[in-house]
Amino acid sequence: MLKLQYQDLLHEFINKIENEDWKLSEQLPTITKSAEKYKVSTSMIREIYKSLEVKGYISIEQGRGCFLKDSDPDKNLKVDKKSFFKLLKLTELRIMIEPSFAAEAAKNAFNEDIEKINDSVLIMKEIAKNNDPTHEVDLSFHKLIVEATHNEYAISMYENLQSELKFMHSFAKKKEMVDKAVHYHQMIASSIANRNYADAKMYMESHLKVKNTEILMYESSKYMSKK
Repeated sequence: MLKLQYQDLLHEFINKIENEDWKLSEQLPTITKSAEKYKVSTSMIREIYKSLEVKGYISIEQGRGCFLKDSDPDKNLKVDKKSFFKLLKLTELRIMIEPSFAAEAAKNAFNEDIEKINDSVLIMKEIAKNNDPTHEVDLSFHKLIVEATHNEYAISMYENLQSELKFMHSFAKKKEMVDKAVHYHQMIASSIANRNYADAKMYMESHLKVKNTEILMYESSKYMSKK
C-alpha cells in the first residue's frame, strides 16, 4: 500500500507539472499541506519532492520551499582527479563513523525513527524498481540513521558533511549497484528495528565498503574528466 501510494502520488505530481497545472517558478504546496491533502506521511511527501528535484522538475530551496524549474534532468556530472580523491577520503571517513552510528541507532532509536527508516527503504526500493535515480532517498536513509542516534554532536557533524555527501550520492549507478544498496538498507533497517546493534554495525560497514569500491570504479569511468 505504501509503495502504491508513493508511486501514484509521484505520477500525479508529475502530471500536474507536465499538464501545467503548476506553472514555471510557482511554489509547490508545503510538505505539511500536501501530506494533509493526500492523507499520507510528511516523510513520503518529502521523498516525492526530492524525487521531483532529482528528475529536474523542481528546485528545493532551504527556508523558502519548493519551486518549479525548467532544467535538463539528464545532465551528467564529471569529477576531476582532485575531487575524486576527496570522495575517497570521505568514504574512508564514513567507514570509520557510520557503522558506529548504526549501532547507536539500534540502541537509541524511537519507534518513530524506526518507522521513518523503514519507510525510506520501501520508497528507495520502489524508485529503484522504476529505474529512477535513488541518490536523494539513499542520502536521506543515512541521515535518518544518524538522527536516530539522538546524539547532537553526531547529528551536527553529519549535517556539516551534507554538501559533500550529496555530491557523492549524485553519480548515476548501475542497476546492480542500486540493488545492492537497497539490500543493505533493508538489512540495516531490520537490524535497527530488532535492536541488534552488532548486525546494524556489520551491515553498515559492509555497505560502505561496497560504496568505496564503486567510487574506485569511477577512476576509469565516463564520469572522470581527463585533466
